[in-house]
Amino acid sequence: MITTMKKLFIAAGLALSGLAMNAANGYHVTGTAAGVEEGDTVLLCEMQGFFSVIPLDTTTVKNGKFEFTGDFDGAATRILLPIHKGKTVAMADFLLENADIDITISNDPKARPVVKTNGAANKLQAEYEALRAPYEKEAEKPWRVVTDSLASKEDKAKAQAVVDSINNIMVSLAKVFTVAHIPSAYSDYLYVMNRNIFTDKEAAIIEKKMEEGHHYVYFQQILDARKAEMATAVGQQYTDLAMPNPKGKTIRVSDYVKKNKYTLIDFWASWCGPCRAEMPTVVKAYNLYHKKGFEVVGVSFDNNKAAWVKAIAQLKLSWPHMSDLKGWECAASSVYNVKGIPANVLVDSQGTIVAKNLRGENLLNELAKLMK
Repeated sequence: MITTMKKLFIAAGLALSGLAMNAANGYHVTGTAAGVEEGDTVLLCEMQGFFSVIPLDTTTVKNGKFEFTGDFDGAATRILLPIHKGKTVAMADFLLENADIDITISNDPKARPVVKTNGAANKLQAEYEALRAPYEKEAEKPWRVVTDSLASKEDKAKAQAVVDSINNIMVSLAKVFTVAHIPSAYSDYLYVMNRNIFTDKEAAIIEKKMEEGHHYVYFQQILDARKAEMATAVGQQYTDLAMPNPKGKTIRVSDYVKKNKYTLIDFWASWCGPCRAEMPTVVKAYNLYHKKGFEVVGVSFDNNKAAWVKAIAQLKLSWPHMSDLKGWECAASSVYNVKGIPANVLVDSQGTIVAKNLRGENLLNELAKLMK
C-alpha cells in the first residue's frame, strides 16, 4: 500500500491531458434492463440530497433496449430507473460522461449494473476505486468493532483509532488523485464531491490549476457562483428580477426599488420551515416601516402555485410577491447565488445593496438605523 501511495504522489506532478478531452459528439447511453418489456419506460435521473431523485430524461424500450443521447461537459453520477406497469423494477447508478456507454441492469437489488465504456472518466473512476479498495477492506474489521454495542470502550477506542488512520490515508488518496488528473472531467467531479476535505490553501492551488485548463461543468459552476457572489456583494448594484405575481401578471423588483427608500428582496418558499418561522419578523418590520418607505418583494422558490398562494394568505404577507414556479431552478438562484433559504438582500432607492441575509432582530435593528 505504501508503494502504491508513493507511485500516486509521483503521478500527481504529471498532466494527463489526453484524458481531459471528452467525446466530441456527446454521450450515447444504451442498455438492457431485466423486468421491462417493449414500450416500457426508463428514466435517467440525478440525485439531489440523499433522498430526492430528479428525472432528467425519459425513453422507451425498443427492440429490448433503451437509449439516451445528449451532451454533458463533465462527469456525474446518474440513476437509471426502469419502470414496468407503473412500478420501478430496478435502480442502477453509473458515471455519465460524453462517451459511448452500454449498461446491463439486473433486477437483483444486490447486483451492480454492468457498465461497458471507453470513456476517460469511467476509466479514472475504475482506477480510483481500485486504489481505495484495499483500504476499505482493511477498515471493515475495526469498523465492526466500533459499531458493536457489546464491545468494550477500550476496544472501541482502539478500533476507532485504526479507522481514523485509514480514513486519513483515503483522504490523502482523494486529494492526490484529484490533483494528478487535472484537467479531466473526473477530477472536476471528485473535487466538487470532496471539496470539504481540502484546506483553503489546497483549494486555491487546485482551482488555479483548473482555471488554466478546460472548465468542466462543476468548476464552471464554482466560477459562476463566485461571480454572482461578487456581483451581489454589499455596495454593488442589485440585479433586477421579473416574474409573475400570484395573479399571473409579470412584475419587476425595479418597480418597487425606485419608489421606496429601502426594499427587501426576500427569498423564501411555502415548503421551507425556517422561512415560515422568519415571516413574523418580516411582517413586523413591514408594519413598522412600510409607511416610511420600506417595501418587501417576496421571491418564492416554490414549484406549486396553490401551495405558494395558500402560504401567502396563511402567513398574512401583504407585500408584492413573484415566482417563476421553478423551485431551485428559479432565476434568482443563479442571479443572487442563493444556495439556501431563507435569504434576502436589502436595497436602497438607488439600487445599491446595503445589507444581505438579515434575519430576526438583525433585520429590525438594521431598519431602525436606516429608517430614522
